Amino acid sequence: MGFIGFGEAGFELARGLHSAGEAPLYACDQATLDPARSLWLRNRARDAGAVFLESVEEVVKKAEIILSVVTPEASLSAVREATPHLRPGKIYLDLTSSFPEDMKAASALVEPTGAGFVDGAIMGALSISGHKVLIYAAGTPAEGAARLLNQRGMNLHVVGQEPGRASAIKLILSVSSKGLEAILVETLLAAHHYGVEEQVVSAFHQFFTKGLGAAIDRLVGSDAVHSGRRVKEMESSVRLLQNLGVDPIMTEATVQRLKWSASLGLKEYFKNQTPEGYKEVIRAWEAIGLFPPHPTLARRGRG
Repeated sequence: MGFIGFGEAGFELARGLHSAGEAPLYACDQATLDPARSLWLRNRARDAGAVFLESVEEVVKKAEIILSVVTPEASLSAVREATPHLRPGKIYLDLTSSFPEDMKAASALVEPTGAGFVDGAIMGALSISGHKVLIYAAGTPAEGAARLLNQRGMNLHVVGQEPGRASAIKLILSVSSKGLEAILVETLLAAHHYGVEEQVVSAFHQFFTKGLGAAIDRLVGSDAVHSGRRVKEMESSVRLLQNLGVDPIMTEATVQRLKWSASLGLKEYFKNQTPEGYKEVIRAWEAIGLFPPHPTLARRGRG
């Protein structure tokens, strides 16, 4: 198994695979152009049980399974460097969290070589789970790649045959996960001005007393019916932040999203009754023409 790129992701995956008995492991990284960085990477590879090689070409030639863990902006250049050395039977698993269209372009580059291209998205903390971290995988050869890699202790779950689908899931999830991160920072900046951060955090916990799933159903369902009356409250929150000297970046965006939700007329659609969960709201979005009905949700009915 070979790694193109050997930052945190490459190191943690290699270390986990090595501890599970996987061998041989190979790695390379373009940062070797910096002598100090090069020494650090070579020592890091040794600590993870991997042989550090000088080029992408060497890694691709030696490994049957190649994991690309470079930065997203370097993903296509890594594929272009690898493709002349790929051949039928090899698997190129791109774990770079790239834009879905880039994954499709990468697949188009790999396909003529006869090797298999898999779009992969790391969905958990590598520092905690190592090589067993959940990875969503997409692409025509994803099923076979998942069977092979899961036999080696990895945790790939196939989400479709179209390259870009796995990376899309990761980027869509980032809207909420990184968005929540930014919202919490903005919240705590304001709370600390009043010395009430503990009380605010304690109150925030109440949203999740019945679990995250219940919180999602409640919040999205409530938004469909009550977003209009919440605009004024959030506009007051904007003023509060401004008075404290905190730039209300996320809070102003919330005002705009609430106004958009109110403009859909879902309060009337649901006859002023809060829907039971987010799936009902999505079906309402379909019903009013925001996008075509999704076959999966349609099959599931109104449960």
